[in-house]
Amino acid sequence: MGGIFSMDSPLMQGLTKLLDCILLSILWLIFCIPIVTIGASTSALYYTANKAIRNNRGYIWQQFWKGFKSSFKQSTILWIVIALLMFLLYNDVKIVGIFGGDSSWVLGARVFFIAFFVVVCMAAVYIFPYVARFSAPIKSVVKNCIFMMVRHLPWTILALAVAAGSLFIMWLFPIALFFMPTVGALLATCIFEQIFVRYMSEEDRMMERKLNGKEYL
Repeated sequence: MGGIFSMDSPLMQGLTKLLDCILLSILWLIFCIPIVTIGASTSALYYTANKAIRNNRGYIWQQFWKGFKSSFKQSTILWIVIALLMFLLYNDVKIVGIFGGDSSWVLGARVFFIAFFVVVCMAAVYIFPYVARFSAPIKSVVKNCIFMMVRHLPWTILALAVAAGSLFIMWLFPIALFFMPTVGALLATCIFEQIFVRYMSEEDRMMERKLNGKEYL
């Protein structure tokens, strides 16, 4: 029995991971409360899920705070821009809908605004993980994320489905707020890390292998 409850046993390691997932989800939720910090909190969520939970590097609070501070400025600016775009596009769809009717221009305008809204969402799912992983000017962040979004479109659609599914589950079952953010972030790392590695230098890949103690994807 002592072996089962030792800190190195699979049971205790599994419970530790579970508690880490809950703690990280709570941190993400708390740091999202000011609303304007949702971007920085999401970047920190991805950063911590990848570093601390997936690759066992550091402690949850330590990595979250590090990721939050390092990404705060860029993630906050980008989040405000993304949120404004989504708000404007959502209201454009509603305004066009007020006109009603079956005219081609009304239908065309609604399709355009909805399509643009989806594109913004697809770019957004790349932006916060990218900011968490790389250091670059905002202009380069946007350009690189749009490039990867288009080049890896099937993965982009999957990543958007993961994000939308995670949000839907949390909306449907509020208790999921205590674990689903981390689960969604971990699923996102499985998608984005195999994309990001293609744009890393061999030196950076070797450093990741050394830090993670395993082959980097």
